[in-house]
Amino acid sequence: MNPSKNTAESFLDDETIIEPRPVAFRFEAGKGDEHKATHGSIEAVLASAGFTPYQIRAIYYGNWLRDYSQLLDPKLVRAVDMPKNFPDVLSREALTQIVDVLAVREFTDLMQNDRENFKVTPERLGVYRPSEHLDNPKPANDKRSDPKSIDTDFEDGVAPDDASLQVDPETSMKRYLQQGLDFMTAQLNLARQAGPQSADGLRTLGSALHVLEDFFAHSNFVELSLKKVGHDDVLPWTSKADCKHALPLVTGTFGGTDIIASLAAPLGRILFSTDDKPFEATRPGVRYERDQIIQILLGEHPDPKWNDAHETFLSARDKWADLPFASKVEEIFNVIGAPGRIVGNAIGTAMQGLTTLFGNSVDDAQTVFGEDPNTSGSTDPSHSQLAKDHAEHPLHRLAALLAETAVLRVGQAMLGQWEQKFGVQDPAQIAAQYFTHPMDSNWQDALVREWAKDNPGLVMRATRKSELDNVHKKLQNSAEKALDRFKNESSNFLSKFSEIKSVKDVWNLITGK
Repeated sequence: MNPSKNTAESFLDDETIIEPRPVAFRFEAGKGDEHKATHGSIEAVLASAGFTPYQIRAIYYGNWLRDYSQLLDPKLVRAVDMPKNFPDVLSREALTQIVDVLAVREFTDLMQNDRENFKVTPERLGVYRPSEHLDNPKPANDKRSDPKSIDTDFEDGVAPDDASLQVDPETSMKRYLQQGLDFMTAQLNLARQAGPQSADGLRTLGSALHVLEDFFAHSNFVELSLKKVGHDDVLPWTSKADCKHALPLVTGTFGGTDIIASLAAPLGRILFSTDDKPFEATRPGVRYERDQIIQILLGEHPDPKWNDAHETFLSARDKWADLPFASKVEEIFNVIGAPGRIVGNAIGTAMQGLTTLFGNSVDDAQTVFGEDPNTSGSTDPSHSQLAKDHAEHPLHRLAALLAETAVLRVGQAMLGQWEQKFGVQDPAQIAAQYFTHPMDSNWQDALVREWAKDNPGLVMRATRKSELDNVHKKLQNSAEKALDRFKNESSNFLSKFSEIKSVKDVWNLITGK
């Protein structure tokens, strides 16, 4: 890790029916509120720097893509030369198409005005790369994996004794963090060169800010900063190492449980939502969100009969919806549109394959999850142990406060560069200066000290392992409940598709006759 020699204080002087928006994962996507910070709410601070609402949305799109790139994990992606074998794994193309469906929902305003520049493509979405989230790439077992054999865009797997997993004695930081810094720097340089009129430039700025925000949410920078200003009992979530500051700056390993918490729960809310919705009659020819997702999933099945059956169902539904009395019958029988309830159950069955895959990955993380890096001699906490993305964590708001400060400073520099203002520092240099051990920077001290003074109860909670364990267990339980929901919402509806060949069959299915 080779951060700037200057300390941080030196720069502080189509026709798609849109259903309710999804909730994404980690420093969660969305608008946030006074109690919960999200990537979206953090970047709202850019308005005070002079960014327009459109620019902020386009920047957030790039940030959102980095979150959803985690769906393309090596455990879930089918290699290019591998035959279809859903539900074991999905192709990169199918996973990208699913994210595009979700993007249309989340960014309807951008899509309506410029679909081409905001369509989710494999190049824009990418794949899960630990460096882009500052995740510790340490393998869950002693075996070195080879993700590049699945797709060349994955990062190389690392061996358990790889030098990048070690703490740098001079910086007191994990060496692998340099990769995240390099990615952030490259994205900021691309954004600076592209300018404010470029959708791609705004997107790459969002990608860079995602990394900057995750530095505070995914590392123990906040905990070490509290200890620095006198709160000695705050847990650092690492043991001491042979380095200048004894307690190193570390991030978490993103294991199986984390994948479930980050992916299964939000997808469950999207696909199996039971929220009451106003009645809307089925419209002939319209392919709803869930229609699109299930078509993508069934297109991955090795047996084409399922996809053919679904197409037959949709065709029959179109004919049904075109009948003059169809909407009244649907309303009488309290069917909130065929895509809502009926196809929702079908997705439940299709997605149960992913449930199995998610479930198989839980066991890999259990031993890591149970270890206490505060006392075990380890410098490798899990993501769930360390992350402050969720509002339940006592230090969530402090992490967000520091992230907002950094994002605003980098945003101001980027605008200054775009407007060619004299003497404005390079935004990449400013962002890089935040990547440092808190003992080597002073910019955060006053903010941390004031926040701690105003929130003594939250600071106290951060000193209690039992308290933080409860937060971790709550998140793990949420992941397990997501799995249960996948299972419980599944049904045998797919088998009924093969029986639907006419308008009469749709009538019988809807009415139960």
